[in-house]
Amino acid sequence: MPNKFPLTAINLQHLERLLTEYGLWQHTRYGEPAEEHGFSIDDQARGLIVGAWLKTLPLTGSQWLQVPASDLPDRLIEACLQFIERAQLPSGRYHNFSDAQGEWLDKEGSEDSLGRTVWGLRTLTRMLPETDFSTRAQTLLAKSDPTISRVLSPRACAFLILEEENPSHLRVLGRRLSDLYRQVREPDWRWYETYLTYENPRLPQAMMMAGMRLQSAEWLDMGRESLSFLLEATYTRVGYFSAIGSDGWYSKHKSPARYDQQPVDAGATVEVCLDAWRIFDDKRYLQQAQVALEWYHGNNIAQTPLYDPLSGLVYDGITPLGVNLNRGAESILSYLMARLKWEAITR
Repeated sequence: MPNKFPLTAINLQHLERLLTEYGLWQHTRYGEPAEEHGFSIDDQARGLIVGAWLKTLPLTGSQWLQVPASDLPDRLIEACLQFIERAQLPSGRYHNFSDAQGEWLDKEGSEDSLGRTVWGLRTLTRMLPETDFSTRAQTLLAKSDPTISRVLSPRACAFLILEEENPSHLRVLGRRLSDLYRQVREPDWRWYETYLTYENPRLPQAMMMAGMRLQSAEWLDMGRESLSFLLEATYTRVGYFSAIGSDGWYSKHKSPARYDQQPVDAGATVEVCLDAWRIFDDKRYLQQAQVALEWYHGNNIAQTPLYDPLSGLVYDGITPLGVNLNRGAESILSYLMARLKWEAITR
């Protein structure tokens, strides 16, 4: 029987449309870049990860990947890396938002944006070690390194862990997540906070990665248990993934919001399930990764594709009235991060 939700070819045309020499536009108004919203460092960090994957995967002779220009990966990394270089502050932290002319709109970005930026830079150095890109990323990371031990935000800690190899940093960041888990966990609420909001899968993903790298069975168990809780809340009995909606989120003792569902949560679910499959050698995680990836292709609460293979766009979410017709950078980047990792691992 043919798959009802086939994973059609990756098309990078929309990504290229969002790319400028200054970085990736943050938002669109329908299909056009919304220049008045400028740029966010979060998108540039995700852009580094996508660019690194594209640099390490074959760009020709593949039926599942359509690249409009062979130099796109280099242009993507260069624009995103230059943005991050301009954004770094003397303290080692970063600005987050700039306008279309490159003027900064904040004094200092959030801890979450710091975590994403370090995650992107570390991904670049790991995947492209013998390159000028890596050398420049290492310079930025050396300056940011002293700030890591002061981070308290749970998601920032998680982002920082994902590509961290330094045992001392892993112990500090992992202990912060594990302490939260012990404080909040109850038999019917196996989580790090009393609510679930955005990009939830990064928390169990980080707990598992820290446990694996430090050979901590306790942290591996925490990661697996919290992931099971999250999957119970986001997979339906009829066989599709349903992200926690941003219109109300999911607080303890309440029901999870089903709208507005965001692409970033589906993509993060694909990635955590792929990591869990590799760590625990349990094929159920591979199946769950596929179901979450199919969310973009129509296996969702609206039974409507969010990914358009003809243009490469990804709509910004699912609302009670259907898909959000805007197509910002976070949406397409979250899909590409998940899909490229899926292709690299499963092929």
